[in-house]
Amino acid sequence: MSKTYGIANIISSLGFAYLWRKLAVQSIQRGGSRICDLMTGGAECLSHIKNRFGSEPEVHLVDWCENMCRRADSTIKRRSHNNCTVINASALNLPAKDGSYDVVVSTFGLKTLSAREIEQLAKETKRILKPGGAVSMLEFSMPPNRLIRFFFRIYVKIYVPFLGWVFLGNPDNYRMLWRYTKEFGSCERALDAFRKEGFEINFKSRFFGSATQIVGYAQQGADSCSSDKQTIS
Repeated sequence: MSKTYGIANIISSLGFAYLWRKLAVQSIQRGGSRICDLMTGGAECLSHIKNRFGSEPEVHLVDWCENMCRRADSTIKRRSHNNCTVINASALNLPAKDGSYDVVVSTFGLKTLSAREIEQLAKETKRILKPGGAVSMLEFSMPPNRLIRFFFRIYVKIYVPFLGWVFLGNPDNYRMLWRYTKEFGSCERALDAFRKEGFEINFKSRFFGSATQIVGYAQQGADSCSSDKQTIS
């Protein structure tokens, strides 16, 4: 999907993906000198991060897929962003020391994780954040209203793969979007996991629940899990 992910995301969401990413970043009320974009894809969220926090903060863009990392590198060079580093690593096992970041952002990656992996993500996010650090994560979700969910299902299950075929020539990858979204439900799945790790976390719904978001802060003075992982310099 890496070859077409960015444009397909915009086309298939009728532009809402761009707006939701922007809202996910704007929801963060605290800044800092170091920001981590988990499951960054092709760095689609980077411009919003730079617009919100300025060019000074250091931004680390993390993705496990090498092809996505190459696209993220290309995005950085094409848009001449400064202080950016792309890291090929799993969001569940980051090569960062405890308390490395002031802000952690993630958009459209949660739905690919199992319940156990979301718990691990919460632990890892807590570990890499400074006490009082901010987190914002957003994902496509199943609308709670039955009527809206009916049309949402038709759109995501049938129309999105069709768009992938018409514009991009690879519908098979986009058929997985419905399966992931249906099984994920909404970001409410992540609320308990993050609260158990000591986050002061809130839930937000976008466009009648077609996307949902969690946003909050690691509580001041909370202990982080110890780690002997290699430090990102």
